[in-house]
Amino acid sequence: MRLLILFLKEPLPGQVKARLEDSMGSERAVLIYRAMVRILLQQLSGLEHCHLRISYTPDDGEEAIRFWILPELIDDPSIDLDPRLISFAPQGPGQLHTRLARAAERAFQEGFSKVAFIGSDCIEVSSRWVHAAFAQLNDKYDAVLGPTTDGGQHLLAVQRHLPALFEDTPWSSPPACRRTTEQSASHGISLFTLPALPAIRTEDDYRAALAGPLGPRLKKAAENLEEKP
Repeated sequence: MRLLILFLKEPLPGQVKARLEDSMGSERAVLIYRAMVRILLQQLSGLEHCHLRISYTPDDGEEAIRFWILPELIDDPSIDLDPRLISFAPQGPGQLHTRLARAAERAFQEGFSKVAFIGSDCIEVSSRWVHAAFAQLNDKYDAVLGPTTDGGQHLLAVQRHLPALFEDTPWSSPPACRRTTEQSASHGISLFTLPALPAIRTEDDYRAALAGPLGPRLKKAAENLEEKP
């Protein structure tokens, strides 16, 4: 069994997209964040032979996360994901690298044979992209890294519990990709690196995404959310 774990935050002002919030305001940052997650769920349509786990924070936000995500799956006809293969789990306490390592350990204890992590910053991650990452987990590679163009990372996939890959890794900041690569080398972990994809962390990133291939969909998603009472 394969598992894709999507790390999300409850969409509250002041809690998401800090660098977007600095330049665009907290309410706008939340709206863009929700639009990004909608596009990402559309992109993940067609995910086959794979469970999807929404790993959320804060830990008491399950009801809010379900009320946000489940209607997206039902109401948006462009999202094709099987609700029966979707679960929800709190991230738990600790820094991000601690929460990632704990989620990986739990997944392998549950019997999953391959586990991948993504966040919401990169909307170009798709079901095909995830399948391609899983395909590289074989006799040759223990882990797969998806870097972002700013030096962060958008995906990490493993076929066994490798806590060293998560140690003190900032994930979304520029040292993340380098740190994961260094950790894999120092611990003898064979690593396959995917092509880099752009992330949306700043207003400039958002403007660039609007001019990119998913720009019309992202703009429409944001406008639709803005029109809701």
